[in-house]
Amino acid sequence: MPHIYYAAYNEDLIPLTIQIFKDLGKDVGAMVYDHQNPQKLLETGAKVFLSRGDTANRIRSKLDVPVVEIPIPFDDMIKCLLEASKMGKNIGVVGYNNLLSGLELLNPLLNINIKQVFANNPEEMLNKILQLKNEGIDVIVGGIYQTNVAKKLNIKNVRIDFSHKALEYAYNEAEFILETILLNNRKNEELKAILDTTKEGYIAIDKKGIITLINQTSLKLISNDVSPLIGTPLIDVFPELKHLMDIVNTGEESLQDIVRINETDVLCNMIPLKHNKNEVIGAIATFNDIYTITKGERKIRNKILNKGFYATYKFTDIKYTSRSIKECISNAKKFAVSDSTVLILGETGVGKELFAQSIHNESYRKHGPFVAINCASLPENILESELFGYEEGAFTGAKKNGKEGLFELAHNGTIFLDEISEMPLSLQARFLRVLQERKVMRLGSDQIIPINVRVISATNKDIKNLVYSKKFRDDLFYRLNVLTLNIPPLRDRKDDINVLINNFCKTYIKNRNISIQNDAIDILKDYKWPGNIRQLKNFIEKLSIISNSNIINAQIVKNMISSEPEFETTDYTNKIIKIPITKEEVYEALSISNGNKMEAANMLGVHRSTLWRLMKKYDLC
Repeated sequence: MPHIYYAAYNEDLIPLTIQIFKDLGKDVGAMVYDHQNPQKLLETGAKVFLSRGDTANRIRSKLDVPVVEIPIPFDDMIKCLLEASKMGKNIGVVGYNNLLSGLELLNPLLNINIKQVFANNPEEMLNKILQLKNEGIDVIVGGIYQTNVAKKLNIKNVRIDFSHKALEYAYNEAEFILETILLNNRKNEELKAILDTTKEGYIAIDKKGIITLINQTSLKLISNDVSPLIGTPLIDVFPELKHLMDIVNTGEESLQDIVRINETDVLCNMIPLKHNKNEVIGAIATFNDIYTITKGERKIRNKILNKGFYATYKFTDIKYTSRSIKECISNAKKFAVSDSTVLILGETGVGKELFAQSIHNESYRKHGPFVAINCASLPENILESELFGYEEGAFTGAKKNGKEGLFELAHNGTIFLDEISEMPLSLQARFLRVLQERKVMRLGSDQIIPINVRVISATNKDIKNLVYSKKFRDDLFYRLNVLTLNIPPLRDRKDDINVLINNFCKTYIKNRNISIQNDAIDILKDYKWPGNIRQLKNFIEKLSIISNSNIINAQIVKNMISSEPEFETTDYTNKIIKIPITKEEVYEALSISNGNKMEAANMLGVHRSTLWRLMKKYDLC
């Protein structure tokens, strides 16, 4: 069945029209428009109609359908005028608004006298033709109705018939409209399918509060009756959502409101619908019952918790009073805004992972996974399979369906590689390729898997000396050392010991009224704490268990400290740097610190005067 139909004034032009469309190779139906029963046009199933003059106007006034008016090309009009000139000099051209105007300008060229008149309906058309006859017009030029009237009045006439050019032009326009309609219909069906299958309710209204869209989920909230409610006032169906009209009036959205609809609590978002980002043309409410939301959140939370791929700590969890840690946090927050690779340096126990998690939770990746692995905790072959994953049968003992690697699991999030300096050289080359290409290949596979991860690594070793001694790849080091964070040891920031002790006491001595005297705190400050914050935390925990006294004095602390193990510490600030700092590292540090020389020097782990010499050397002053 054709989607495009020609609606004719009467039967006279149908044969000609069908033949022309057949010559053009176009599938177009044709029928006479019944003024008494316009609905017959809709029974054809057509989407677009072609017509001319008064018939086109009548269809538009009666039916909400697209109507393409068949034009009268200029050359068709010239042919009719030339034919009329053979019948008489005084020619009356009578038509509707589709008729070309200004035809009187052709009088000198054709040596005729053209009088052109327009009408809005058949009755007016009849009067115009009668007036032309009284004025002595010899020939009438017009459509079927005009020429039929002329015949009855014994006036010579020339009918403007359809031409191939006119119908081809009209068909092309109708075909474009048809394609648009079919595309919109497909999109509407897709939208309807999406809205009717989702568990979330959707209701849209126009400026008057009339429902223009509603899905099955919304309908089921009020009853099991799923009869169409489009065109119904919202207040009659969902009085609980009357606030949606306020959104139309104010143009301001309302989010996360709890509304009770028919004994069901829902979390509702209401947003205005705007035309050209300015004029409010309606509003839409989206909602879901709270039970479904909490159930879904519970599943997500359990899945993440079971895997452990989440970051717990934030910068607010870092307890300090020292200026050095304040600067570390300031730099780390700047790093969080970037997506560049971060290398965290510091002795064991200074809180490197605490900073790594805080950077992740401050970044735009905070809703993604945080995957942490200690490179020193696993043998080389296991570390490789954990990082990169493997396919079924990749090695003896491999899982049946293979396994995702940690890089895959960290997709759209952050991977934290602790003790990166302990990664075997054989794996460093493969890890470097992942950093460069952001792609990973599982063991036993030949497929490349794109990944989007941020890499944060950490070490308690002097990694520059490891590079110098060929125990760590220099190309990998420069890849990792884009943003560097040096966390000072506890012995260099003794101001933090007091606040740390208070924090640990709240955890371990919360059920006892224990007081640590100032002389005891002084002893704790004088101790070097080779295990840093971790050792101090363990010491306070042990103190809360072993000590029977409610007053902790200097002697009790001395006795317990005497049993603490002593180890040689790594001093990052005083150790001679054997690997020169590159121009790129200096430039990056200055960029991150916005030109603050003190902050840049701390990032590079050098004195401010050393930074000045490097800036002068690399022409960065």
